[in-house]
Amino acid sequence: MNNTNNKLLLINLIMLLSVAFTMRTSTNMLMTVVPVFTKYVINADVFFVGLTATLYGIGAMVANVLINGRINIEKTPRTIALLLLIMTGGIFFYLLSNNVYEVLILSTVTGLSMGVVQPLLMTVTNVIAPPGKRDRYIAAYTASLSLSLIFGVVMEGLITSSINVRYAFLIFLFISLISTVLMFSLSTRIKMNMKRKNRLTFKEILGKASHSLKQGKVLFALFGNIAYAFPFILLITYGSIMGKEYDGINPDIFFYLLALFYSVSFLTRLVLSVKNVKNHEILMYASFAATIIGYLLLGIDAGIIMFIGSLLILGFPHGSIYPTASYYIASSVELEDLNVVYSVFILIMDVIIFLIPFVFGIISTIYSIRMAIYLTAVPMVLLLLTSVFFNIKDNKAIKKTAVTQ
Repeated sequence: MNNTNNKLLLINLIMLLSVAFTMRTSTNMLMTVVPVFTKYVINADVFFVGLTATLYGIGAMVANVLINGRINIEKTPRTIALLLLIMTGGIFFYLLSNNVYEVLILSTVTGLSMGVVQPLLMTVTNVIAPPGKRDRYIAAYTASLSLSLIFGVVMEGLITSSINVRYAFLIFLFISLISTVLMFSLSTRIKMNMKRKNRLTFKEILGKASHSLKQGKVLFALFGNIAYAFPFILLITYGSIMGKEYDGINPDIFFYLLALFYSVSFLTRLVLSVKNVKNHEILMYASFAATIIGYLLLGIDAGIIMFIGSLLILGFPHGSIYPTASYYIASSVELEDLNVVYSVFILIMDVIIFLIPFVFGIISTIYSIRMAIYLTAVPMVLLLLTSVFFNIKDNKAIKKTAVTQ
């Protein structure tokens, strides 16, 4: 019986990782190719390049506010499949778009879809994980995301160097379709039976969200992940433009360099998936230091070697912060509330995704891209310090409680 259960768990995990791989390949294509498509095919201004990412974030934010927390956890798998189907339709219409306004509308729609899919996939990962192996399942899930990003950017480099950027959407349309079919199949295999059957009211959602945001480890994870969003979002939105403006790197070459960034991320997550981490705090602190160093190096105009160096350094925190932050959150709340808490987590990230490219684009227009990097480094560092503060405060509270008992 145990062998049968283990086999079912393994099959479900492989299918889930396959969905994550194909889904993230498609979404990363949208986030990296759409800016290039907007700038060099549609011939729009840099402001509109940033606006595509901003509207993607708005769509995801709307999904988190109005949809995610209200989804009954038992219906999570089928909901994911439905939204993947919507994203596939969005990619098809990108292929046909001819002006910047169509691109902006599609950015909102695909953002809405991904605003539902990504946090709910994390919920499914936690629910199917056996007790005691949750951190490894999360690491395996995020490793599949990183592997998909490597595959995606290499494909994007090949496509943009050999054929029109527009046809990237045609190729990734089929990848997104595979993700959709896999998820519909997986939704018939897994059962997510929970005690709570009724749908939460909006007031109950707010109450659970408020409670989770009072926990020190949740805040530690939240602020750390928000801070890392600065270099990551700017790399995928403006990275090809940074490389071309300062180091003469063509967009197709940039995609290959981005594969190096994702390779470091993948190797980091692969190690986390097979090895028990004894001290998650040290891992987070080391990731914070690498984030600051790598981000500041991006602003130094010292040729392609320095640019590659910054990408390699930033790849480590990209691989470590998200799975570690997700582990802290999953360990701090009940499984039944994961949809709500992960949705709040992603919602706050969406607000940041909404703001960062927009503000960066304005600063770059007024001053320069380099100045925008250094000015946005200030709030990033402050967020990291806030994350550390909440962790230290929570550790002191835990020790005080242990002493009184």
